[in-house]
Amino acid sequence: MHWRMQPHVTKYMFSDIQADMDRQKQWFEAVSKDDTQCYWIIMVKDKPVGLLSLNDINRVHRRCSWAFYIGDESASMIGMMLAPYVYHYVFEELGFHKITGEVMEGNDKVRKMHVSYGCTEAGCQRQHIFKYGVFHDVYVYEMLNEQWQQHKGRFARKHARFE
Repeated sequence: MHWRMQPHVTKYMFSDIQADMDRQKQWFEAVSKDDTQCYWIIMVKDKPVGLLSLNDINRVHRRCSWAFYIGDESASMIGMMLAPYVYHYVFEELGFHKITGEVMEGNDKVRKMHVSYGCTEAGCQRQHIFKYGVFHDVYVYEMLNEQWQQHKGRFARKHARFE
């Protein structure tokens, strides 16, 4: 909850949360029972630094979306290196066909990250999120398994445990 409320994190989130531990526990209980979502704490050298999620998991159509944030600002560069680990898990271990991600305008580092790993910018949802008194565009990125197969050689050693 503390990470999620940090200014460097929440400014690019589609919603804000309040410092309410009871609501946080309710959220955790709900997502723990929801088979369309999975959440992991990102660990670096046994230190928790952020959160990673797969969302909108559809096992019939073999697709999902993903998101992350790094709460520990001293580990901010870790976020830019997560994608190959996620793609390996989604395509090689889960056998999915497609993964997507959404990025709020202004989050240029994450937009560039998606493209650098081989994603396609599939479109822009104009004025999609109302936050801070204005509407914000949201950019949609996608990668198909066949795209991953073309790019994965560069990341042959990028494997992580998703437990």
